[in-house]
Amino acid sequence: MRALAAILLCVGCGSDRAPAQAPPGPLPVVAVRPVDAGVPIADAGVDDDETEVAPCPEVADAEPAAPPHDELTLTKVTYADLPGWADDKHAEVLPALLASCVKLDAMKGGTPVGHDGHGGKAKQWRAVCAAARQVPAGDHAAAKAMLEAQLVPWQAAGKSGPEGKLTGYFVQELHASRKKHGKYQFPVYARPPDLVMVDLSKHIKDAHGRRIWGRLDDKGDIVPYFTRAEIRKGKLAGKGLELMYADNAVDLLFAHIEGSAKAVMDDGSVVWLEFSGKNGRNYRGVGGVLKSMGELQQPGSGTMPGIRAWFDAHPGKFDEVVDQSHSYVFFSESKQPGAVGSQMVVLTPRRSMAIDRAFVAHGTPIWVETRIPKVGQAGAEPWRSLLVAQDTGGGILGAVRGDIYWGDDDAAADLGGRMGGAGRYWLLLPKGVTK
Repeated sequence: MRALAAILLCVGCGSDRAPAQAPPGPLPVVAVRPVDAGVPIADAGVDDDETEVAPCPEVADAEPAAPPHDELTLTKVTYADLPGWADDKHAEVLPALLASCVKLDAMKGGTPVGHDGHGGKAKQWRAVCAAARQVPAGDHAAAKAMLEAQLVPWQAAGKSGPEGKLTGYFVQELHASRKKHGKYQFPVYARPPDLVMVDLSKHIKDAHGRRIWGRLDDKGDIVPYFTRAEIRKGKLAGKGLELMYADNAVDLLFAHIEGSAKAVMDDGSVVWLEFSGKNGRNYRGVGGVLKSMGELQQPGSGTMPGIRAWFDAHPGKFDEVVDQSHSYVFFSESKQPGAVGSQMVVLTPRRSMAIDRAFVAHGTPIWVETRIPKVGQAGAEPWRSLLVAQDTGGGILGAVRGDIYWGDDDAAADLGGRMGGAGRYWLLLPKGVTK
């Protein structure tokens, strides 16, 4: 494609929860240090997950770039150094781990795990997966013993230290109809046939799995896809791409942000929606837009509930605010009843996490220490748990950066919509992956 050369010039700009891509720049550095237990995390507040970045100068509306030149340092520790390790219900993580094992087992033994092989080789995970399958369901003691026998804990740190930002997400519920009528006015679009994606890792050795989205023009060049505003004003109308129509614009906005949705149809049926593509345009967090307008100044108002309340109070301002983000997400109907992560496995509530694949490989168990909102109450409380890296996200960028999947119920919406603060994590890797 003739436009490929121009696109490749911009490999240092932008990134791809709708599968995200690794950050640009030099190959991420992974350093390994001897045992050093580190220090406890500071108290984490609860805020929104909105960040603002400048677009890439070479390509209009390029996606946000990662924190520049971040590096992952791994420090070998013992399980005694993991805060709260003995208190977890370890067998609860096995369904998530075994879902990732299906993907790992399908890889040839010598295949690198992770875009740059930072998860070792597929064959190094074989014993882990085999041992996990032998643990009796619900046997937490056996699961704990298996994990300790098969995996080595490493504390993760970025250039700024072991603390990073941990947020949460959930499956947004939509109320929708197959036909546009009455209150059902907001289209949920399938992936357009002219939307193309270029996998840069097939053209650039150190692209870290990054992708570029666009469309082919009549000259065969890849050009930027239509913006959110252009799509809203009818660029895709009449093409038969409408999967359904939602009854609430804010619900649909959050579905775009989360990258998946559970649609409760007007006939009582339930349809699961999964990410199918994106226009590749610049994402600007709606919370950041509102704050730049002088809104959302009160503590906690930048959360999803706070943003929803603002739109409820200012219904005529929705398009003016949201159109400032040019990003747009397309969906497909999932054959599986649940949210599907970028590893292409159904996510496990409270046990799956989105990470930056430049530093953490899909399928990696991760011990997390952070604080989470109290469900239905103000304030936050300590939370420690073992999760599995199974997803990615456009704002999930950096060596210590995670987004915890909470599920699809009311409690998940409360947690995912309000969570955001400091945290630490430890990667659990098979013996021999790092030395």
